[in-house]
Amino acid sequence: MNTLKPIMSAFVVGGLFSILGQGLMVLFISLLGGNSPFIGPLTLLSLGLIGAVLFIAGIYQKIEKIGAFGAILPFSGFAAAVAGVFAGTKVETGSWGSATKAAVVSLVLYVVGIGTIISIITGVVAFYTV
Repeated sequence: MNTLKPIMSAFVVGGLFSILGQGLMVLFISLLGGNSPFIGPLTLLSLGLIGAVLFIAGIYQKIEKIGAFGAILPFSGFAAAVAGVFAGTKVETGSWGSATKAAVVSLVLYVVGIGTIISIITGVVAFYTV
């Protein structure tokens, strides 16, 4: 029973973030029309801003304690992580420049670095199995 609770919590929290993202997408479709190329980027930007604001307000950390991986996996979790790097570096150094540099470096390492490695592994597996 102890293993089931964290799994269910992650499922519920991740599902709530998914519902939020879907709601934002529907809102942008109704405002911009279904053929607008800005719907996807605006939805991701909004989720990222929500994650960053919730992190700065100290709310996202509480959501992560409840939902664990369900709060980390959505795009808002990535934005909260970048905001955390920025805020932590700002507190340590007192410099906006150092904080921005640390956040950009972590963003590049996470997205480009890990994304590239996963893409290469996926490509190699697809090449040799298909």
